[in-house]
Amino acid sequence: MNTGIAEMNILAFILFIVLLFDAKTSIQAQSNHKLLYRLIFFIILTLGADILFYFMQNTAFQGAKIFKYIIIITYFFSATISAYYWLIFILHEVRQPMQWKASSKFLYTLPLFLGAVMVLCSPFTHWIFFVNEKKQYIHGNLYFLQYLLIYGYIFTGAIVSFIKYKNEILLEKQIICFHLFLYSLLPLLGKGMDFLIPWVHAATPSIIISVIMLYVDRMKKEISLDSLTQLNNRRQFERYLIEITKHSLDKKVSLIFFDINSFKSINDTFGHTEGDKALIAVAQVLKSVFSNTKAFLARYGGDEFAVILRNDENEVRSSLKKIDASLAALSANSPYTLSLSAGYSIYGEENATTIETLIQAADKKMYCDKQEKKSCSSNHTGNPCSR
Repeated sequence: MNTGIAEMNILAFILFIVLLFDAKTSIQAQSNHKLLYRLIFFIILTLGADILFYFMQNTAFQGAKIFKYIIIITYFFSATISAYYWLIFILHEVRQPMQWKASSKFLYTLPLFLGAVMVLCSPFTHWIFFVNEKKQYIHGNLYFLQYLLIYGYIFTGAIVSFIKYKNEILLEKQIICFHLFLYSLLPLLGKGMDFLIPWVHAATPSIIISVIMLYVDRMKKEISLDSLTQLNNRRQFERYLIEITKHSLDKKVSLIFFDINSFKSINDTFGHTEGDKALIAVAQVLKSVFSNTKAFLARYGGDEFAVILRNDENEVRSSLKKIDASLAALSANSPYTLSLSAGYSIYGEENATTIETLIQAADKKMYCDKQEKKSCSSNHTGNPCSR
């Protein structure tokens, strides 16, 4: 490792320590957040071991050989564990169904275990590396296997995220998967460049850039998502609506507003914890109904939700019926009835020619639907009210 790489590693080491402390205080305690925290932690260990070895490589004091073995083993351990957490983080982000199976977890962990055994045995077998009598670090005959393992995890992450990107229909999920693919691809390209042009040393910088971009994406997600329902928040809704209405000439843009009926009664009767469960249940229904579309889902505020999609009026009406049916099925096993009032408007129609009038039109229809349902309920007619 030359002086330039060492200086870059020191700067990256300091930066990742800052990110680690920031992650500890700002990232939510969910499984994928914990994985990102662990990923950063083991990258810090990897960089720390690399930096320490740089300053130790030309030393020959008593006990230096053992000390170098400890540093090198720490480096390989932490680098491999970092790559492992990279893959597991991606699997959590793309919600890969296989990740929850015990057999799959074993397959993900097995290479990590085998790599650890080979590294631990290397001082005696010289498989991956060894330190000679002059206290110099030497590559072993199977040195390439360790890097094959590390970049194998990253390559698998790239493949998984790309496949998920190609198969995903929901727009926001597509964006997440594509970003994960790019962030996994960058270290692979960096390592490939190192093979072609060894003096470039592109692998380490590419990994650092990818992890930083991954962290920035996670922070953006924290800012743009509603923490309870994991739908987009109002700020993100407003940004997306501005963007999509700029490019709405090819296909109609529909906006649907939803409001939970008698939500105050649910909170007052069953408590705010149950009210939160109701909000989450509605969010899950919306995700399920619009899972095969590129709809944009958001919690607009309180007990209100919004959906933006490029569909005609018939498809919107069909989606509303599916939502009603799903909520009716949920309510059958619930101590309270969960239902929604809804209103929709289509950009460019019914005087909804601006974002403001589009929102006003959908909100007005939702309010009318809510009043009609209240009227139906008070009259006990038993007949469904029209939207």
